[in-house]
Amino acid sequence: MPLKSTVNAAESEEGRRPLVSVIIPTHNYGGLIGETLDSLRAQTLTDWECIIVDDGSTDNTAEVVKAYCERDSRIKYFPQQQTRLQAAAKNVGLQKSAGRHIQFLDADDLLESHKLERQVSYLDSHPDVDLVYGSANYFTTQKNEHLSWTMPDNHSWPQISGSGSALLESLVRKNTMVISAPLMRRSLSEKVGLFDEGLPPAEDWDYWLRCALAGARFQFAELKDTGVLIRIHSTSSSQNRRRMHKAGQRIRKKLAGSIESKEIRGLNQELRAQEEAEFAVSQPHPPNSLSATVHLMRATWFAPRLRWKAKLFAGALIAPFISPGRLANTLFKPIVKSARDYSAQSGR
Repeated sequence: MPLKSTVNAAESEEGRRPLVSVIIPTHNYGGLIGETLDSLRAQTLTDWECIIVDDGSTDNTAEVVKAYCERDSRIKYFPQQQTRLQAAAKNVGLQKSAGRHIQFLDADDLLESHKLERQVSYLDSHPDVDLVYGSANYFTTQKNEHLSWTMPDNHSWPQISGSGSALLESLVRKNTMVISAPLMRRSLSEKVGLFDEGLPPAEDWDYWLRCALAGARFQFAELKDTGVLIRIHSTSSSQNRRRMHKAGQRIRKKLAGSIESKEIRGLNQELRAQEEAEFAVSQPHPPNSLSATVHLMRATWFAPRLRWKAKLFAGALIAPFISPGRLANTLFKPIVKSARDYSAQSGR
């Protein structure tokens, strides 16, 4: 879907583009969004606008944000009466924005002090780069004294630069960055268009994949004080494992019709089967042994190799009768190894 700005000629109310549009979707984060806005107002680059899209909040979000709007004219508030989830809110933000560059920011996260200034400078001095990003640091308390470079489940983000098939293969394997990490050129967002509103809570991964398919060049640059601080808490949308799994499978299905490379398309199919098997062995027994069987049957359907199909089908039959640990030991480890080695085995 094309990106169409509702701002006349993509200009700000003052008749000029700000350097950066910071887009913040929020839903019931009235207790946290003030810290986020404070980190934005502390940026060394001051030529920005902030588009806050309130996705049907029922707490004090409106009161908190309106107080900031009164103190800082760069902050603009767009409430929505109904909750439409983050992808739709991000799309409203894109359409309302006017900046030369786009920075997405979750309403509970923070930016390090020089992020906008140094990443804008990097894009200015590297015209071949469409998107620059740095590190993400995580904290699990209401304050940021306790920081970790990985999420509690030891998930870490790869540091990938480049374009073309190498970038696409990396992104097909896994998402490479949290939504708040990159600063991207507006020209790239105009080429790629809006977020897919059918994919929450994984719409950002789909967006980066579409950027790669459009030929964008990504650059990981570890510039001082340009990281993002990601808050981990029980209401984070990324914590819902089942929703994330379903969204990931929808993305892989969508990818199947978009990838020209036979090898990468095969890798995507292999990983689709692997992730169904992973999810199956993560189901507690009982009461979800039937769910494990269903997901293993799906994995059987997606698996491109007869040997895998046979093993997955056998696993689906015995899943209700053995523990997840035994199922994983007899089934999951070979699948992981095969998927990791798929590119080599395909002669790439």
